Amino acid sequence: MIIRKLVIGTIAAAALLTAGAMPATAAEVQPSTLTATTSSTKIDAGKTVTISGKLTKADATPIAGAEVGISFCFNGFCGEAQAKPVTDATGAYSATLTPIRTGNYHADFFSTDPSIANSRADTPKIVVLHPVAITSFAAGRGADKAVTAFGTIEFPGRYTANPIPVELQYFSFSTYRWTTAATVDATWNGTTWAFAASAEHRKPGVWRAFYAGSPEMFHSAASDLVFVL
Repeated sequence: MIIRKLVIGTIAAAALLTAGAMPATAAEVQPSTLTATTSSTKIDAGKTVTISGKLTKADATPIAGAEVGISFCFNGFCGEAQAKPVTDATGAYSATLTPIRTGNYHADFFSTDPSIANSRADTPKIVVLHPVAITSFAAGRGADKAVTAFGTIEFPGRYTANPIPVELQYFSFSTYRWTTAATVDATWNGTTWAFAASAEHRKPGVWRAFYAGSPEMFHSAASDLVFVL
């Protein structure tokens, strides 16, 4: 009888220890909510943005002292965490970062508490515009009376456009707007990106070279104005 009671007691104790070691069941795990926003959605290359947000439990209770990993994403790919801010007493976090191109930031919370679920959030897209400059431009009439122009364009930042369509434009005093007379792609001449174009236009007027840029990558650029007789 004593041995039987001892065996039963040992089994009961083992069951209690096993139950205590088991992780929280799905019903016991509380969801968490992570938010992420950015201080700006359009910046010049080299400028910073501040990524901030808040981490709370399902009942809106702040989760303090938690690490939030922030990584940069573009074209569906996210890199390694660039910052790992820790939430304060209100559950808030922030980090200041420099995006190198258009994309967004992804925030991750990996819980160390088995009773609280992981969560994640994404910022809106951040457009990063890179610099462009038309560094020289000249225009005049050729022997055939057509306007001939040439010049150079540079991309002083991290990226260079491809292709590089440069428009030869004149200002129409009848419509008070710029009109494109010809478009040519700039090509590498061994030193810089150069372009040359010709267009038929008999009237004297003001001409320029213009690069339209791209809405999510490059600024636009215009040359100095040249008057052609």
